[in-house]
Amino acid sequence: MKNRSIIIRYSRKLLMTFFSTVFILLVSFSCSSSNQGLKVSGFRFTFEGNDYYIRSIYCPNSPQSCNHLMGRDFEAVDINQDRMIDKIVKGDVTIHETQRIYSYALDLLEKENKLSAVNKGTEKDQYTIKKSNILFEITSFQPELGDPFNQFKVVQKRAGIEHDISLFNDIKADGSLDEILLGSFSIVEAQKQYQETIEEGIRDNRISRVDDLIRVK
Repeated sequence: MKNRSIIIRYSRKLLMTFFSTVFILLVSFSCSSSNQGLKVSGFRFTFEGNDYYIRSIYCPNSPQSCNHLMGRDFEAVDINQDRMIDKIVKGDVTIHETQRIYSYALDLLEKENKLSAVNKGTEKDQYTIKKSNILFEITSFQPELGDPFNQFKVVQKRAGIEHDISLFNDIKADGSLDEILLGSFSIVEAQKQYQETIEEGIRDNRISRVDDLIRVK
């Protein structure tokens, strides 16, 4: 529980500081002959006696851009390269466990000036509702491998103190939240707000619902 609390506090700070930024490794990279904007980087490191590897792929405006964290028996992915693990691709491991490993590696790279922050500058797959003291945001993901899914972010603005951020996954993109990644916002209340945000997005013609698949346009 102590480690989880540390992760949550640290992740909140990162999410607010780097709200629209992606992070790519500068350890090494190569550009494909067909797309000179493509960068592929890799970083091997040891954490608590175990060996891990991060592969970073970055291409402007490409769904292939993501950071993969790989261990001996698991693989996790930071799909939008915002320093937060979004999904476990394989293996029996929790997102909170992989986030601890991932944060350690990124901190190490940052100290060695081997981490690049790139302004993503796009809201193509996001739908946001802003109210007086709270923000609701749906982001749709289409991984290169695997099924599409949505993330629901709740940002509670509090005067004079750090904003409170909660993050949830809708694994099947079917309108039902399945897991909480971060924060203290109740998943029951989040589900209510998620549904209301979906309905408003449909009315604004920014969200589609086809055969129970919810997607931001």
